[in-house]
Amino acid sequence: MKKLNLLILIFAMSGLILSSCGKSGPDPVPVGELTTHTDEVTGFSVKYPESWIKSAIPGTRFVVFSNDQGKKRFNKYDTEGFPGAKIDVICNDLKPGWNLDSLVKISKIFGDEIYEVADVTIDGVPGKKLVYSFPLSGGMFNGMMLMAAKDTVKATTLIIEAFDNSFETYKSTFDEIASSFVLGKAPAPKKIDTILQVEEAPPPSENLEVRGGDGFEIGVPDNFKAENIGKAANAQRAWSFLGARRGDSFIKIETFDASQQKDLKKIVDENRASFQNANPKETTLGGKKAYLLEYKPAGTVKGKVWFALSGDKMYRVTINWFTGEEKDFLPVFEKSVASFKFK
Repeated sequence: MKKLNLLILIFAMSGLILSSCGKSGPDPVPVGELTTHTDEVTGFSVKYPESWIKSAIPGTRFVVFSNDQGKKRFNKYDTEGFPGAKIDVICNDLKPGWNLDSLVKISKIFGDEIYEVADVTIDGVPGKKLVYSFPLSGGMFNGMMLMAAKDTVKATTLIIEAFDNSFETYKSTFDEIASSFVLGKAPAPKKIDTILQVEEAPPPSENLEVRGGDGFEIGVPDNFKAENIGKAANAQRAWSFLGARRGDSFIKIETFDASQQKDLKKIVDENRASFQNANPKETTLGGKKAYLLEYKPAGTVKGKVWFALSGDKMYRVTINWFTGEEKDFLPVFEKSVASFKFK
């Protein structure tokens, strides 16, 4: 199955594949009855089709897919496949100094040119609405994001996306879902209960599940979710994976344009300043020559970052982990990097 990459996106935006937008295929999954999900930690809520496939991480995320085939297509944004739809609510911590424009910036995973951004009111507070679309082999891909913050601690984003012209099929339902969206907020501090036993989220699983992106595949712990935690300003795309246990321990892959620069060592030297001027160590990534930098992004967090070239792209793979749980995170993360393959 073809993957959504930068070249296809450029073609899509220039209209070179518009002729394929009318391709016939399976019908979208019916909506059925709507019900409401309310997060037990932050209180965000949204309507969704009761018969669709749902999963939740309390306090962080609630996501619904129209069916399994559609869910798999969203993993890599395949250009062909089932006309799936997704409803996704993400509640993230606001970093100091962040505002709505900051949220918009980190939420974009495609090129800036395809987004239309507007000011809106969401749950009684100022927010942002992003609308985006582009043609793929099976028809138009459409998406919409609504984002705002009810307090200075939590920001909540609703993402609605659909493949192959099905956004129009679901439009009235999507409008009702967007209207039902209620923002989350920081929960009130709980009193200490010396009797209550709190069950902590598990560390990364040693069982790896293959995920993929533009020109690569990697195994990540099967209890990790794909999360949008931002990307470097000059990166083309980014993929991030983290579990429910810690937000500071994650695996991230970013791609950069390397069509004008093929000297990997020079690229690494130019990037060292962003990683505490760590000394590059020659190694391999996915069977290709690579350089590794080891650095410390925070007082209790360590990190490793690999650089490698493949085709006209430079791939940067980063792992960060909490030093207090290094024995649980680092071996699994290094196993994940060792599974990295170029396609």
